[in-house]
Amino acid sequence: MDPRVAAALPPGRLERLRTWMEDERLDAAVLTGADEVNYLSGYLRYFGGPCALVVAGDGERTLVVGPDEAKVAERLSDADAVRCFGERGFGLELNPLPVLAGAVASVPAVASATRLGVSGALLDGRVGAQLVPGGESLRRLRMRKDADELTKILHAYELCWVGQQAVGDAAQSGEAREIDLFTAAQAAAQRAHGEPIEFLADVLSGPMTAEVCGPVHVASPRVAAPGQPVIADVVVRADGYAGDTAETHVVGSNPEAEAARATLLEILAHTGAGLQPGATGAEIFRRMKQRIVDAFPGGEFPHHGGHALGLTSFEDPHIIPSDDTPLEPGMVMAVEPGVYFPGRWGARVENVFVVTAGGGVELREALA
Repeated sequence: MDPRVAAALPPGRLERLRTWMEDERLDAAVLTGADEVNYLSGYLRYFGGPCALVVAGDGERTLVVGPDEAKVAERLSDADAVRCFGERGFGLELNPLPVLAGAVASVPAVASATRLGVSGALLDGRVGAQLVPGGESLRRLRMRKDADELTKILHAYELCWVGQQAVGDAAQSGEAREIDLFTAAQAAAQRAHGEPIEFLADVLSGPMTAEVCGPVHVASPRVAAPGQPVIADVVVRADGYAGDTAETHVVGSNPEAEAARATLLEILAHTGAGLQPGATGAEIFRRMKQRIVDAFPGGEFPHHGGHALGLTSFEDPHIIPSDDTPLEPGMVMAVEPGVYFPGRWGARVENVFVVTAGGGVELREALA
């Protein structure tokens, strides 16, 4: 790991959660929903059912899942114990949440608590403890990533680049449709991961690249013809963490689009270097936009300049005019400058950086 990145990382997320619990004088915390359970136990399953995680004051974690998931949860999670709720089988209970709530309420750390941190309404009216909302604290906690999370985000990020390579290769035929390029990216990334992934992508070609992204234009039967640019913005979520990329490919040769891409990569590198603690998304956006406007007279920059990544592909903070959240060491930020000439063509690039005291470090370099 790059020493600059190692110095930027916070203590582990379980340790930081326990600090919050101590500050709030909580006896235990109950986290609900797949993302939060994954965040603090490492458990996420494709097509998984309702689940919850109990974190006791001493840090012991009890994962509560349906009985059919118990064995895989014991194998995949970092929880200290796995409990089951309900009966074996799928789709047999019309509303399983009350059953899950009952099982969570019976966990000793919950049953004996007088002050209980919660991230949702699962236990409302079901326990005698005072319930302390923790949603905002968890949101803040999630902004800074620890080493384990960086590894997971990097994996998803690398899968995105596998998809980008598939787009670039398939486009060179000059006969591939946008939807073919979209499908090639998804298939390549999913095969590389070896399990189902969550996948989102913009694939736009020729004059459609000036339409920026969905929902204005989505991958269609339009053929990416020789000499045309192709914008591919590929997002992959694997094992519960997300990566994001954008690239401008060219079918054959297009000197104008290739020159624009080269300039955007320079702006991208300059912006990434400015990802320092204390800087805000609003400040970074203004500088990025000015560089784009100066470099491309008549061009438009009608979208955000980037955003954080983590459990999802679009998290706080954001590189937009209205976000004054100061960056913090260990945040992971996707940076994506672009330029668009209505009716003609557009270009966009995107890389992911870790915020450090000396500026952003590209994620692939951060963990090299």
